[in-house]
Amino acid sequence: MDFHLAALKAFVAAARESSFSRAADCLHLTQPGLSKRIKSLEDGLRVSLFDRIGRRTVLTEAGRAFLPHALRILAEADEAAQLLRQMQPSQSGSLHLATTQHIGLYYLKPWLADFVRHYPGIDLTVDFKTSAETHRLLSQGELELGFMSEPPLHEQMLEYVAVLDEKLCFAVAEQHPLALLPALTLGDLSRYPALLPGGNTRCRRLVEALFQQAGTALDVREPSNYLEALRMLAEAGLGWSALPEVMITAGLKRLPLAEHEPTRTIMLAYHRKLSLSGPARLFLDWVKQHRLGVHSAP
Repeated sequence: MDFHLAALKAFVAAARESSFSRAADCLHLTQPGLSKRIKSLEDGLRVSLFDRIGRRTVLTEAGRAFLPHALRILAEADEAAQLLRQMQPSQSGSLHLATTQHIGLYYLKPWLADFVRHYPGIDLTVDFKTSAETHRLLSQGELELGFMSEPPLHEQMLEYVAVLDEKLCFAVAEQHPLALLPALTLGDLSRYPALLPGGNTRCRRLVEALFQQAGTALDVREPSNYLEALRMLAEAGLGWSALPEVMITAGLKRLPLAEHEPTRTIMLAYHRKLSLSGPARLFLDWVKQHRLGVHSAP
């Protein structure tokens, strides 16, 4: 059996109005156009649905039996269409993101502003979290989207979209003894305190792996997991640190160790089993379609 929803709508309108002309007006059709749709339905069903008595249109026995089924089919079609519309990324609603301080300050600020300009109906909220905190919230389903450095080892719960690659540079205060040397080795760094985040961070793992491969010891201090705090302490001369290239600003000197500078990837993460809201899916599509540029903090 082959018939279209348009033919069903014509049949239901004609049954409701008891008139082809009034039904055609309701559907913004010509009367011949409406008659053609009903005729195609009758041909498909191989029955007559209406008796034409003068100007009156009366349902036949087959028409009366078919009417509730036609109404149910149209209602289910409307419900399915509404469901699909709701599944499309919404341009209104709330969107809650988490990001580390340095990702938010140095990379995301102009980019998020551009997103909000394009989608003013979305109420965007951003929380500053460490990558470990963001990972925990995402894993527990308490957060839809979060920016972080590369995922923990053996990650299986989250999906990741690579945003950018970030080089980590060795830096000290401009008056630090290491800043006065024209050439350096990792062994030179090992004689001074290293200001690094905790051992569960990607930054720490990269630096430790580098020194282990070189057979060089590290004198590690863990004052904070926040790179902004590590930068401040390095500027104060308390030791050297490994910081993103974009954070090497006035007050710090980048050490001449380019051949040893590791790279990590900034990711946008979400739970693989969590159904994202419309605004979250819209933002995810935006990330995949737009290149994230590098910006300096004011």
